[in-house]
Amino acid sequence: MFLFKKCMNEEAAKSFWKWFEEQEKWIINCIAAHNSDFIWAIDERLKEVFPYFKKELEFQLGYNEGKGEFFFFHFGNKNLIKDAEALAKMMPSTISDHWTFIAEE
Repeated sequence: MFLFKKCMNEEAAKSFWKWFEEQEKWIINCIAAHNSDFIWAIDERLKEVFPYFKKELEFQLGYNEGKGEFFFFHFGNKNLIKDAEALAKMMPSTISDHWTFIAEE
């Protein structure tokens, strides 16, 4: 019998933050220009972090006066709540000083 563990892909999570860090200026510029291209790029990478979640992931980013907010919606799903907290803790210090990761229902 095959059991499917509902947990995040830690390697994908590390890769996500590395990518986010490398693309941060582009993401901020997209937000400022109301260009949604960054949303699709983030979505593509987040799906790899949460492979067990088959519905659409929802998130929202904002950046104003040198501070960014990354809202991740977990819909009350206990696995997403746990894994979103783990993902938040994995955020590199080079971006966590000016970005806040917020998990919300």
